[in-house]
Amino acid sequence: MYSVTVKIEGIESRRRSAGVLHIVIGFFMIFNASNYYRFSDYKNVWPVAVILLVASISLFYGFFRRKMDLSAHYNYWLRLVQVISFTSLGFLMIGSGRSSDYIGVFVFAALCIVLMFSEKRIFNETCVYFTDKGIKIPGYYRDHLVSWEEISEVIVREDFLTIFNINKKYLQFQVLQDLSILEVAKMNAFCREKVRGETSIKTLR
Repeated sequence: MYSVTVKIEGIESRRRSAGVLHIVIGFFMIFNASNYYRFSDYKNVWPVAVILLVASISLFYGFFRRKMDLSAHYNYWLRLVQVISFTSLGFLMIGSGRSSDYIGVFVFAALCIVLMFSEKRIFNETCVYFTDKGIKIPGYYRDHLVSWEEISEVIVREDFLTIFNINKKYLQFQVLQDLSILEVAKMNAFCREKVRGETSIKTLR
């Protein structure tokens, strides 16, 4: 099996938008913490203070993530804290707020759970794998396997990887790792062997 690190534009855009989502969540958390404080007749200070602290951290991280945590090492843990904060705030609001208020908070808690797992995946290294069964391409939630019988040709170069489908469509990715001439030759030879093997099977059929 061979692998090559590539740039996948959809995943790259998701990485760039992670900071913006932290900012949106931070402001939404402040808004709902203020609502809860008002619903409780300005008495429950400590729960509100904790929620506001998490909101402030979310805003700070959202604005400065690229400078302080480019590899998103703390992203997963902050999402987990956001889930706990929204869930706790939702239960606090059940006895004091309107149903629309705490339902919205629980919806954001669910959103943070989805983001927690999807972002954990997209911040991993995006590698395309050449296996005996086909080519594995990374996605948001799982890898997508393109079987060799669907492929007509694969071209691996030092700068780009191109996968041609039998229906004349193709996928192209920018290569992010430094590949030697020998590595490129081995990958191309492996892919040619697999494509020819599938072509031979189809001919025999």
